Amino acid sequence: MKKLLISIAVAVICTASANAETDIHLLPPVDAATTETKIPVGEDLIVENTGPIWYSPSTWFGSLWENSIELGINGSEGNADSFSILTGGKMKRESDATKFLADLTYGRTKAGGVETQNYALGNSRWDWKMNEQWFFYNKNTIEFDRFKPFDMRLSLTGGLGYDVIETDSTTLTTRLGAGASREFGGPADEWVPEANLGLDFERKINEVQKISGVMDYFPSWEDFGDYRLVTKVDWELLLRKDGNLSLKIGAIDRYDSTPNGNQANDLDYYATLLWKL
Repeated sequence: MKKLLISIAVAVICTASANAETDIHLLPPVDAATTETKIPVGEDLIVENTGPIWYSPSTWFGSLWENSIELGINGSEGNADSFSILTGGKMKRESDATKFLADLTYGRTKAGGVETQNYALGNSRWDWKMNEQWFFYNKNTIEFDRFKPFDMRLSLTGGLGYDVIETDSTTLTTRLGAGASREFGGPADEWVPEANLGLDFERKINEVQKISGVMDYFPSWEDFGDYRLVTKVDWELLLRKDGNLSLKIGAIDRYDSTPNGNQANDLDYYATLLWKL
């Protein structure tokens, strides 16, 4: 019996020595469950960057977006009561392959309790860059004016654009395309084929001032004497060094060669405060 016990003891000692020499670690007991993972000191943790997650809205408005809103109010009370408001917003996103622009302007005026102005203009443009200067574009405009002989005008155009000048201080772009427009609820409630000739200009005068302008000419393919011309010019003065607040003075001119009994030209001018978001 003593020999048997001695043999078992020797076998246990030999097994323990072998485990120590081969650096074999036994698994912890099942009861001692843990989820902690230790990273050795001095080793770098590699994290794979998968980029923005498309289904997460917080990744849609990153540093590529430039957004702003503006507001202007004018009024008087006493012998003559009047109130005027103009508000709007602008969005811009540009990458190496595309550029997206959208803006909305709304104006309303009441004088002596009578509404004398109520209109809204919306524009969107999407550019697909072919190279550093040439691009394809799609431009859509929507117009509402309570004093026009239609409920809404929609214009859809597309074509080819070219960056004539593109420097840090000056940009000049031309566009040539075609499309169609329709005056819903008007005397001629049908799609009218149109050409589109566009011009976009922006000039940074100095660190606090810049001017910009957009012109779009829409002649009918059937009769070039039937056309619309929309022009917008703005001057901006930076009021805060952080670049978030500016004074904006501008004008929008809308000319329609077939006004259906109304004035052919509408000129709206304004002064607003512009906040960059």
